[in-house]
Amino acid sequence: MKALLIVAALAAANFCTAVAVVYSKHLSRGATTDISRNQYQIDELNVQWSQLQIEEGTFSEHGLVERTARDRLDMVLPGLDDSKMLVRNAGAAN
Repeated sequence: MKALLIVAALAAANFCTAVAVVYSKHLSRGATTDISRNQYQIDELNVQWSQLQIEEGTFSEHGLVERTARDRLDMVLPGLDDSKMLVRNAGAAN
């Protein structure tokens, strides 16, 4: 009778351990799926960040504003004859 109780206890412990292993494996697979999903999102954000850095580099180019004004708005730099200089008198009130 005592041996039967020991065998039953060991069988119950073995069953509980098996269930714990299956549950642990389930959690591990879920975590792996989350990691893969997050890695994919990180990769997409890195691509977007690289594109934004390229765009920033393009817009920070010195001649871009002048070229855009000339091409899209047909603007040109005024010549000396078209320029006027405004001089403020030293004695004028603010």
